[in-house]
Amino acid sequence: MALVSEFLGQLTLSYGGEEEPKFPTVVPARDFDPGRDATRIDTAIKTKGVDEQTVIDILTRRSTEQRREIAFEYERIAKKDLSVALKGALSGSLEALLLGLMKGTAQYDASELKASMKGLGTDEETLIEMVCSRNNEELLEIKRVYKEMFKKELDKEVAGDTSGDFAKLLLALVQTKRDEPSNVVDYEKIDEDARCLYEAGVQRKGTDVAVWISIMSQRSVPHLQKVFERYKSYSPYDMKESIRKEVKGDLEKSFLTLVECFENRQLYFANRLNEAMKSKGAKEKVVTRIMVSRCEVDLMKIRSEFKKTHKRTLYQTIAEHTKGDYQKALLSLCGGDD
Repeated sequence: MALVSEFLGQLTLSYGGEEEPKFPTVVPARDFDPGRDATRIDTAIKTKGVDEQTVIDILTRRSTEQRREIAFEYERIAKKDLSVALKGALSGSLEALLLGLMKGTAQYDASELKASMKGLGTDEETLIEMVCSRNNEELLEIKRVYKEMFKKELDKEVAGDTSGDFAKLLLALVQTKRDEPSNVVDYEKIDEDARCLYEAGVQRKGTDVAVWISIMSQRSVPHLQKVFERYKSYSPYDMKESIRKEVKGDLEKSFLTLVECFENRQLYFANRLNEAMKSKGAKEKVVTRIMVSRCEVDLMKIRSEFKKTHKRTLYQTIAEHTKGDYQKALLSLCGGDD
């Protein structure tokens, strides 16, 4: 019987759309007592000079669900909202990280998207990362939560904030029309898509971007992986080289992010973390965003990709390029050295 249920468990994983198995570094704490945690946080915040270490230890080692329970208990004993209290007690990157953890993954992603489109000028880099690296399942949840939080449709906001082919690509992705992975490999379709990508780009003068957008926003990820392989038999350049030759600016960055994520999403995040930490004045916003948004999803896998590619561990890299309480919080989310 155990075997049957195990088999069914695997079935639901592969059949439930693009639901990927999780590789979190932050998991629910055992012997969890939200009342005790809330009291400890209350004391830590009231301590002269704030006891950041206690707040970090608790919030970075609890799941989203558990943090919600702590917030509920905190409000009961302290008579105020925990996020408001944290905001008052902390500052800078540590504040941003802990406030991020107080939101669920989809809530956090939705609020980062909102922030990237707020005010003067769009933060295209964030918009590209968020839209191009999230799978169908994640985007559907982000859209639902976005509407709940901001009373606006994400696709309308994206459309109003971007223009040209860049806007068309992001919109196509946000509309989540991607095929579910199929158990049948369609070689004809793979060949046809590969040829279409080649004919719409490298083979002609100018680029028929619409063709690229429709294929890359509608085909399943396993299908596209095979398409990019097949593409090399038509084009003298691989897909990424072709993108660099054919398009520029935000559109180029978006297509490259997509292809990198189709090929290996966790490697994309690992490279982005490495770049962000090594750049002058470590891009703490990027580091925070990836660590917070992926710690309950696939950060364990990002860690192993990081070590494979960069020949040192994510833990060591964080230790070297960040400092203070912010560093302690990141290392705790990282969950250990490899």
